[in-house]
Amino acid sequence: MPVYYEWTSLKKSKRFKQDSPSFAVTSYPLKTNVITIKEPSSSSLIDHLNKWSSGFEEVDPLLRFEQMNAEEDLNPLETEVIEGVNYTKAWNSRRAGILNKYTTGEKLTIVSSYLPGGEKTLIRQVSNLNEKVKHRLEQLDDFDEGSVRKTMGLSQQEFVTKINLLNDEIKKAWETEQRVKAFKIGIQCSKLLSDINVMQFYPSKFILITDILDTFGNLVFNRLKEKSFGNNNLMTIHNIDPRTVPESAKETCQNWMYKMASIRELLPRLYMEMALLKCYVFISRDEIKPAIKRLTTMIRGIGNPLVAIYLRVYLCHTASKLLGKDSEGYFYENLKEFIEEYQQIFLTSMRKKYETQLLTQDKYLNLFVPALDWLLFGTLNSNKCKSDLLHEFIQKCEEIENNELFLCCLVSAFDSPTIIKKAPKILEMVHSYADKMVMMNEVLASLGEHLCKADTHRQIATESLIQTWWKIASNMKSTNNFLQVLEPWLQFACTHLSTQHVNVILRGTIRYMIKCGKPADEFSGNFQFVIKRMLKSIPDVEELFLMDAFMPLLELVQTSNARTMLAKTVLSIFFSRYNSVQIEDHIVISSLMRLCCILHDSINAVTVEDESKICGELINKFIQAVTYQDDLERQLNFYVECRSSFIKLDTVLITLVHAVNTLAARAKSTRGKWLQRACAAYCFVTVPSLHCTLTKTQLYLLSGQVALLNNCIGQAEANFKALIGLIPDIPDYILEDGQKKPTHVKVAGILSDFLSTLLLLPDNVDSNCKAYILTGFIKTMERIHWKKTEPLYYNTLLRTLDLLCEMTQDTYIHHLESVLSNDQLYGSDPEFISVLDRHATNICQELLVVLKMLGDNRETKKQYNLSLELFWRVVRRGELNERPMLSLAANLWMLSQKTQDSQQQTWEINPRFIEKRNKPQHTRFTSKAGRRVKKSLIILRPQLVLFKICSIYKVSRLL
Repeated sequence: MPVYYEWTSLKKSKRFKQDSPSFAVTSYPLKTNVITIKEPSSSSLIDHLNKWSSGFEEVDPLLRFEQMNAEEDLNPLETEVIEGVNYTKAWNSRRAGILNKYTTGEKLTIVSSYLPGGEKTLIRQVSNLNEKVKHRLEQLDDFDEGSVRKTMGLSQQEFVTKINLLNDEIKKAWETEQRVKAFKIGIQCSKLLSDINVMQFYPSKFILITDILDTFGNLVFNRLKEKSFGNNNLMTIHNIDPRTVPESAKETCQNWMYKMASIRELLPRLYMEMALLKCYVFISRDEIKPAIKRLTTMIRGIGNPLVAIYLRVYLCHTASKLLGKDSEGYFYENLKEFIEEYQQIFLTSMRKKYETQLLTQDKYLNLFVPALDWLLFGTLNSNKCKSDLLHEFIQKCEEIENNELFLCCLVSAFDSPTIIKKAPKILEMVHSYADKMVMMNEVLASLGEHLCKADTHRQIATESLIQTWWKIASNMKSTNNFLQVLEPWLQFACTHLSTQHVNVILRGTIRYMIKCGKPADEFSGNFQFVIKRMLKSIPDVEELFLMDAFMPLLELVQTSNARTMLAKTVLSIFFSRYNSVQIEDHIVISSLMRLCCILHDSINAVTVEDESKICGELINKFIQAVTYQDDLERQLNFYVECRSSFIKLDTVLITLVHAVNTLAARAKSTRGKWLQRACAAYCFVTVPSLHCTLTKTQLYLLSGQVALLNNCIGQAEANFKALIGLIPDIPDYILEDGQKKPTHVKVAGILSDFLSTLLLLPDNVDSNCKAYILTGFIKTMERIHWKKTEPLYYNTLLRTLDLLCEMTQDTYIHHLESVLSNDQLYGSDPEFISVLDRHATNICQELLVVLKMLGDNRETKKQYNLSLELFWRVVRRGELNERPMLSLAANLWMLSQKTQDSQQQTWEINPRFIEKRNKPQHTRFTSKAGRRVKKSLIILRPQLVLFKICSIYKVSRLL
């Protein structure tokens, strides 16, 4: 190839617009039907993603283990479901709650002789039935106190482990025909429930021990069923007919009953009989109910009220599995028995016991709550009218002293409609005994939860209820209890009362928090729950910020972390519930601005990226929602304030730049140029504060384009100069989502967009250099660090060559209103055209150098593509009447033939296309048309190509 080719751009003829007849249509074959689906305002993108992804999510492993345990406990043969009441499921749910709630750090004691390393048992082979019975009687005689070992100083986890070992031991003993040993293990375990040295752990210990008793009862029942019916799995407790049971099985069952009756101590005898209660079905079903009544009465002999009520719980549990719906009467009977013995809970002897264990009265009374809740659960499932039951129980509460435990369980056990009818009466009772009640907070909290479920149209004395409640709550001594009660009652006020009433409650809350003498930071968790519930329940969340007590309430929290969490909670719920797209009220804007500042100020050098991202998203939602309608100057002042307040977050600054550019595009010429120039200056000053060079380049380009749109030429030039200065600093890779991603695709798009914009930008007439900005860009490309053989480099040069050729035309293809582009500014000045051609010549020479480097590096594919791309630009945009351009085209074509791919595929130039291109009535050859022409070519020798080009050259001279 020649060393030097002088570029001459083709002057394209003017295009004539051809008017064609047209008429409007409303329907046509390609018209798409648009279906708009309106989603509820409360739903968010995360909710939709969760909805679609929920079917693919894995269960949490820890929860999966809990579900597996629950499934094991659910014996399908013993599960009783009557009219929607599943007692087994209800027991399992309460079982898990008790184990999670009632824990302890105290040391525990376990008494047993059957833990590993304890008593050794001799297994002796017996030949006949008499020797077998004699051997078992000897085993019972050997059971004396001397063989029992007492293990002390166990932690809770160690105690649970020991209990699980006993459960495994009882199964091993049964499998090895040591049934007396299994029986003795059950007795020893039931004796552990008489120990109340660690009261706080007693409910959990009850659950663990009764699991062992259930295991023993199931083992005995399954053995009797096997002796009666073999391996018939269809036989269950509910379909066994005692008349079909063999005598041998009945005799074995009676032997177990005699063994149980021979236990000397009352507590283990009662527990063991309850565990074997289901075995009565093998003898006679008529004996079951009398046995339950007898056991209900026998429990009176247990002196400790805590031990006695849990014994009643286990009796009702076994009865529910055995009788189902018929057991609900026994729930009621045991509940009445408990009420008769109610005052034993408050005996001086019991007070001394729980005080020696450093338990307060409310913690002591809370130990009875799960048991009383289970008795009430079965009672309420009976056919009795719930309103009558509640009336009866409230009357009993009025008759007995220290009724707070029973009243608390009543309020939590009954359904909301029933409680709401008696709400004034319950509040009156609480108000009467407020000075003595230690569980008042739980009663009020449960009552508030019921009231929150009341229908808004229901006529209830809402104001009188709130007034009575506030008289009680404002005198509470514990701040934690006050906030616990405030949470549901504030929701009730938000849904049933006006904002003025809610504001009064918030003022009272501020006075209470100040009067308590403790900083609100100590109660930040409860405080956050109160605020969150209020935000979710108030009908119009914007009205909350219009209350004069809401923001002072938030300001009570002073610790940085607590304030940040509170601000994040408020903003998240506000934007998830706010129905309007825009925020216009200046009070709401000021309040939200304060919360956003709290979020922003919490960010420091050690803040994790995810936390900063969440804060940035919330602040961006705030910025995008605020509007001052037609007051554009005030809107710009707001953005200026946001920039000074949120300078740490790049995401917020990016949002501000976009918002200001949008504002500049909204500004009308009637308001003067000052606002548009101010917006352009804002963007130009803000962008350098960002850290990412690529982002700054994008924003400089966008800001320059908006300034050019508004005919702010000086501001547009400043942005484009800054963009050109950043090009050498753009990194090859950026870090996104923890991964390094190349930037060449984004950079290519930015530069292509930038070069397209330069076609519209008028030249700086004060400068001595023609095409001032473009010249600076070309010089930057000369000293850039990119490798010349990379596609990003030579593709940018090709696009620059396209721009230079287009700028030589008499009329540009695009224009902006009120902007004089260079075609109008210079009017095809020869000096201006010569400058552009010189730049084009230099770029062409640089591309030829790149072609040579690609050939030296044996990158034939890149060389082939580049030679074809440059060839098509010469054909489309070059003046082929000039011999250097014709020679360049021929050489490029022959080079492409030499470097064609292994399949010997090449292109043929279509002579008719080039002829049409030189005729004045045809438009220029676009890239899209070029691609179509390329696909239509066939294989042709290079010599024929040169002949076609020469023939076209002769035709063009004749034209």
